[in-house]
Amino acid sequence: MKMRFKILSFILVCVFSISIPVTADQLHFENGDVITGKMIRMENQKLVFKTDYAGEISVDWEKIVKLITEDPLKVILSDGSILEGFTGETLRNKMTPKTAKIEASAQFKLAEVKAINPVDKPLVAIKVRANVGLRKDRGNTDTDEAHFNGEFSARTKKNRFILGGELNKDKDRGATSSEDWKAYGNYSHFLTEKWFFYALSLFEHDKFTDLDLRSTLGGGAGYQLFESDTLNLYVSAGPGYVKEDFIEAKNQDFGVEQWVIRYDQYFFDKTFQLFHNQNGYFKTANSTNWLIKTRQGIRFPIHKGLTMTFQHNYEYDNEPSEDTDRKWDSKLMFLIGWEFKN
Repeated sequence: MKMRFKILSFILVCVFSISIPVTADQLHFENGDVITGKMIRMENQKLVFKTDYAGEISVDWEKIVKLITEDPLKVILSDGSILEGFTGETLRNKMTPKTAKIEASAQFKLAEVKAINPVDKPLVAIKVRANVGLRKDRGNTDTDEAHFNGEFSARTKKNRFILGGELNKDKDRGATSSEDWKAYGNYSHFLTEKWFFYALSLFEHDKFTDLDLRSTLGGGAGYQLFESDTLNLYVSAGPGYVKEDFIEAKNQDFGVEQWVIRYDQYFFDKTFQLFHNQNGYFKTANSTNWLIKTRQGIRFPIHKGLTMTFQHNYEYDNEPSEDTDRKWDSKLMFLIGWEFKN
């Protein structure tokens, strides 16, 4: 009787040992290290893994040679295929999501994985940003400075809309010393994940450079090098048309070749963000007539959408109006702002 009880106990122990699943996910690295915890997601070649001792950590996907999970994963491959299942023991540098939906599990290289458990994105991604800078000096100096800029963008899978503008107005001892504004709109239609066609419009006024209104229309092709929550960069170029109405000088209009560069990137877990936006063009019939405008700086997220920005605006017009004192304008600003992303 005792012998039967021992045999039955041994069998039950073996059964439960086999049937109990792994209590934690495992990451195996190329140097032999193994960490346990909870697999969260992988996007943009970064895997987020939660551990009991360090919370959520970010790991380079290329450093991982094996991933073992106890819960089902949603895996997206570089060719767009979507697979679901959990990964048990597998070969080095391979992944085999196991699921009851198919008889034979698919096996593929880790290098083919584009994302795992990606964050669900809205059908229309909205971004809104507004900044304001004010300065008032009294005493030996009597100056007032005001700056405002804002931008709205909407992004779907195939389309992107951007609307924005800025306003500057300075006074020195009650007399206006600077007054200018800009308004722009851009539309992009994506042919592939990276390539797109675009159309743009830009309207500018600057009283102290004799510019009543400059209207710029253009279009062309662009390439999206990066697009993510932490890094965005695209370049575009094409033909355009410029019409300049001056306050004193003779009005003119001409064809141009124009380009656009837009870049922003977060660093150190979104501690700060660098950005650089550039618009430029040169006259088709006279390449010495060219103009470039840049907006660059560093932005610090503070709390719940509130931001602090140090921004430098620079503009250079190689052939300005004859009533303009200089070819360039430079402005360094400190701005407080707010931004929203859905």
